[in-house]
Amino acid sequence: MKIRFSTLGLLLLPLALFSGCKKDSDSLEPTGSVNFTVRNVAGSQDLVLNNTVATTATGETFTTETFEYYLSNIKLIKSDGSTYAAPDTYFLVDQAKPSSLSFTVPGVPAGDYTGVSFIVGVDAQKTGLTDPATFTGDLNQANNMYWTWNSGHIFLKLQGTITSTTPNKPLTCHIGGYTDPNNAIVTATPSFSGAKLTVQANHTPQLHLVANVTKVFDGPKPVALSTFTGAHMPSAQSVQLAQNYAAGMFSVEKITTE
Repeated sequence: MKIRFSTLGLLLLPLALFSGCKKDSDSLEPTGSVNFTVRNVAGSQDLVLNNTVATTATGETFTTETFEYYLSNIKLIKSDGSTYAAPDTYFLVDQAKPSSLSFTVPGVPAGDYTGVSFIVGVDAQKTGLTDPATFTGDLNQANNMYWTWNSGHIFLKLQGTITSTTPNKPLTCHIGGYTDPNNAIVTATPSFSGAKLTVQANHTPQLHLVANVTKVFDGPKPVALSTFTGAHMPSAQSVQLAQNYAAGMFSVEKITTE
């Protein structure tokens, strides 16, 4: 009898283990994906490189030949204030590369979200404390958005021509820096304006962002282009521009479902 009982126990053990594993699997929280699209504009116009004339709040004008920036550390916010921080989210948006104007964040817990936030740039932990030789994808140094001499990423690059001066003059903004007093890492929190972004396993919502290039100079700390000499490195001027674009460059155009 002892042998028969032991044999029965051995036969039942795998079934018990399987049942336990199945229960754990069934209890996993459902997830979905969120697609992001970005439309770069200059005021009310779609931004066309080397063509669109952008006008600041004070009536000064410029054209743009290069406009690219990082969006990283994406967080989705629920109405109760809880957040989901998407891991390893670093996306380089480049107006010259249409494919970069959309990207997907997978693995988002199902639910209703009422807000979003993201760093415009690359966090200090990644840009300053990671061996740059290990960077791949959008963070790769080959994208020309990294200062090898300063060991850090360029957060936003804007190049063009100031056309409201005589003669016209070059416009150069290479914004970066992650240590005080020239820390230009900023967070944008564009409003959903009461809308909800619903994430489910069986459909994918799309969050449509608009980025207004004029807001680099218009904002809480406006910049006069007539006296602007450019920002080429971590500096107080870079921080000023970063605070401007954090405050108003990004807005949510609409939320749709695919």
